[in-house]
Amino acid sequence: MGDALIVLGRNGSGKSTLLKVIAGLASPTEGKVNLPPGDSRQTLGLSALDIHLYANLTVKEHFQLAAELRGIEPDWPVLEQVGLQERFNQLVGELSSGTRARLKLAIATAAKPQILLLDEPGVSLDEAGRATVKQICDIQRTRGCLIVATNDPLERSLGTLELDLAS
Repeated sequence: MGDALIVLGRNGSGKSTLLKVIAGLASPTEGKVNLPPGDSRQTLGLSALDIHLYANLTVKEHFQLAAELRGIEPDWPVLEQVGLQERFNQLVGELSSGTRARLKLAIATAAKPQILLLDEPGVSLDEAGRATVKQICDIQRTRGCLIVATNDPLERSLGTLELDLAS
């Protein structure tokens, strides 16, 4: 398996901002980010706490919309992988925070990205959800690059390399 970078630091240390800069959602104040050539909609996946979902769409509609925006076909088995197979027709606005987190993971991984960015992936997940995150991370490490931002000591085991923003 390949390496995975765990970005550590207290709240407000810049972990989420670093992931947003890598994802192209924020501009760096110094330096630059070089990503592999290709369509970033397909080479990059991001799951973060502050990604908003459309409450009036069903899980299926939301997943399909996200796939269309990325220029890919919906990869329906991904929804099953994250435990949403029985929620296809439920409105996103009716989902628990943990179930919404699972949908964000599914959207982030649907294109089988070269680079997967996970911002505090275990927040609001139960034990089964955390096991799903670990499985997703293991798969991603065989596929490409994985960067996880966290301040949860349990999530340190998801990676092999650490960057502590407090240092």
